[in-house]
Amino acid sequence: MRLVGTFGHAVDMKNSRFTQIAAAGLLLGPVLFSLADVFRRLVEPADATSGTSIADAVGQHQTLWLAAALLSLLASLCILPGVAGVVAVARGRGRRTTLTGAILLGIGAVACVGHAVAFYASYAIYSSASTPSAAVQAQDDASERYPLLIVLVVLFMVGMMFGTLTLLVGLWRARRVPFWAVIAALAFVVCGSTDGAVAGLVGLVAAMAAFTPAALSISGTRLSRRRAARPTPA
Repeated sequence: MRLVGTFGHAVDMKNSRFTQIAAAGLLLGPVLFSLADVFRRLVEPADATSGTSIADAVGQHQTLWLAAALLSLLASLCILPGVAGVVAVARGRGRRTTLTGAILLGIGAVACVGHAVAFYASYAIYSSASTPSAAVQAQDDASERYPLLIVLVVLFMVGMMFGTLTLLVGLWRARRVPFWAVIAALAFVVCGSTDGAVAGLVGLVAAMAAFTPAALSISGTRLSRRRAARPTPA
């Protein structure tokens, strides 16, 4: 069975399982990532100026910190099939922009795994090992100069931020998502670089608003609107 999909092309129902998994991943990934970010913000002190203060806070909220780490990893695993789904259906107007955004977002998701391990695990280990403040600060400072971690952070930020915005712009140009989804993607990016738990919650809502239409655009659940046939005058 074949249906006319959102993009105006035939959708083979044999691939419906793939499109459903991809659509779910494209939505769940950013939402889980944003939820993990909210948890992180709730643990980190608002005035955190050193690795020591973060390690101390993690020691008081170990479960929430672990949950944030696991959600970040799960988010990456969800985003990748979502990106694959976008790439599989990208065609026509906005294709290059959509593919560029999808590739960047995929790179960001892969880098997110390394970032999550390096960031969340480090402070959890500092806390559980009762590492002296001087040692924590020294290792924290050294990590900010280590080339591999610098590359990971850059790929993570560029992929998750610019990849998201570029992807939504491409889908909008292809007329697959409304313009307000692009605005929501911009809000998602801005909130990601803004401090505070409130900004994290707004980012969570923005992620849902941006990626819900994006996910629906590849799920095959939305059918293209057709103009009603007009009767031919006698």
